[in-house]
This record gives sequence, structure tokens and C-alpha cells, in this order.
Amino acid sequence: MKRKVILIIAFMATTIMSMYAQTPKREYLDVGDTINTYPKVEWIKGNAISKFDPSKIYIIDLWATWCKPCIAAMPHFNAMASKFKNRGVVFIAQDVMEGDRQKVLDFVKANDKMMGFDVAFGGGKGSDFEQEWIKPAGVSAIPETFVIKGNKLLWQTSPDMINEAVIEMLIKGDFSIEKAKKSITN
Repeated sequence: MKRKVILIIAFMATTIMSMYAQTPKREYLDVGDTINTYPKVEWIKGNAISKFDPSKIYIIDLWATWCKPCIAAMPHFNAMASKFKNRGVVFIAQDVMEGDRQKVLDFVKANDKMMGFDVAFGGGKGSDFEQEWIKPAGVSAIPETFVIKGNKLLWQTSPDMINEAVIEMLIKGDFSIEKAKKSITN
């Protein structure tokens, strides 16, 4: 009898630990949530960050080498990064959903001129970035862009929604999603 109880307890403990290991570190990520630290990634180009500076604006674009719309958005992202680099806006191209590090390194090297921003490799399935941001934010397709200011997630959108007017709103402190969407249609 004692042996059965021990086996049942061991089984339950193993089951609970297994369930916990499969749960994302962050359960949910939505607009308005506080984000203080950047997930563990490998910084390929530019400035590595581990914590967000509350005085800066971060525009983080999720991409992959196999994603044609992601690559098509890079010249636009590059133009915005160039225009606003000295105004407290940090642009990050965060590679996601692929595990081939060398392919990413080769892509960045071959496309250096259109990638004038920080670039990070997130890793494949099960990576810290996937557990901290992709799953909790419900990202199922890329490209996807996160806008962070004052350590708050202000917007989760597509890169084509980020334009000069939106960035000016962020800098001036009068950003709202509604205003941003209107600036796209005008």
C-alpha cells in the first residue's frame, strides 16, 4: 500500500512538472502590459539589450529568412530606422520561428545595406523569445511588430502600420492606436 502511494505521488509530481515545463514563462502578453526585460536572444548586429530603457521607444519587427512579406517590409523598416535613429527610437529586427542560425547570419551579411538596425536571432521552437513573446502574444504569423514605450506594450501590429506620423506621435507622447490607424488611411 505504501509503495502505491509513493508511486502515485511520484506520477503526479512528474505530470505537474511536465505541464509546467510546457507552459510559456509569460502566460499572456497584451497591449498595456509592462515589459521590463528582453527575452534571451543572440544579438547578431547592433546593440544588444537585456532591459528596456523607459526613456526610449522600441519598434520590434518579427521576421524570418523564409518570410517574403517580412523581407519586403525591410526597406521601409530601414528607412524609418535611419530617419529616427537619433530621436530615441530603437528599431530591432527580431528573427523568429527558425532554428538555422547560420542561415540568418548569412542573410544579414548579404543584406547589410537594407538592415541598418539592430538584429537578433531568437532561435527555433521552444526558444526563450517564443515562450516570452510569441506564444503569450498569440503570434501565429509574421511579419508582426511590437511598439514599446515607457516599458509598456503600446501596440502589436504589422510593419506597414508604422509610418513617420505614428513615430512622431510616439515621440511627442500623443500616440493612440486609433490615431495611428487614421494616419495610415490618410
